[in-house]
Amino acid sequence: MKYTYSKFIRDLEKKVDEASLEVHSVKWLFFNSEYFCGYSHLNDEVDEKTLNGFSKMIDLYINDNIPPQYILNKAFFFNYSFYVDQGCFIPRCETEQLVEETIYRIDDIMESKKEIKIADVCCGCGAIGITLKKEIENSTVFMCDVSKDAIAISKKNALALDANVEAVVGDFIQPILDRKLKFDVLVCNPPYIKNDEKLSSIVVDNEPNIALFGGKDGLDFYRKIIDHFDEIILPKGFMAFEFGYDQKELLEQLVKDKLPYKYEFLKDYNHLYRMLFIYKD
Repeated sequence: MKYTYSKFIRDLEKKVDEASLEVHSVKWLFFNSEYFCGYSHLNDEVDEKTLNGFSKMIDLYINDNIPPQYILNKAFFFNYSFYVDQGCFIPRCETEQLVEETIYRIDDIMESKKEIKIADVCCGCGAIGITLKKEIENSTVFMCDVSKDAIAISKKNALALDANVEAVVGDFIQPILDRKLKFDVLVCNPPYIKNDEKLSSIVVDNEPNIALFGGKDGLDFYRKIIDHFDEIILPKGFMAFEFGYDQKELLEQLVKDKLPYKYEFLKDYNHLYRMLFIYKD
């Protein structure tokens, strides 16, 4: 009896399940790797190159605890393929929704503007800023991150995706303040994990911790950027943030205490409050 691609994948899924890891990662890795043979060949006999090569990929996932995206150096965001490695945070699907909601609001509020100035702070691999540049034709995009590695990766992605953006190294919003820049839209997915919060080892052992932790209550970065809101945002502009599922109450109090502007919290697809928009004027 021949050993088919389908049976091979099912056996590896069982192996991953027994290791208490995410079973769907097997198919994600296979379908996005060089070993994918096409859906019409899944009942063919698996070749030796795939048997050995793809098994090694799964071993990296199970034994070395390496995220699938780092194994392939690939993450998908808004249907764009981004290069990722341990030098940057892996973009999540929740952030896709933040970008989607941002685009809706740009279309609603700024449809008559000839040029829309956008900033992506804590840009990581550049997923937010590059996506907005691709989706908003009349935009200019400025991206910054404290990590030299992350900026190198974001520039690599911008080149690969033919996105004309500016990306610079700097501590949080300091590059913006130093240059006295102002924007119509600033989008930020800052580090917001509480310093003492326990994360899964596959996250904390691989992804840059500087992109994860945001102080005792996780809100250190929000405090700083909200303090500089009026310096950074142009009239009729807005800021858009992602935040932790349990931070809405503290974040709302922070906005009320610091700013006189309208704001709104949005739920993600899991019905959890994960997005904040603050509007100027």
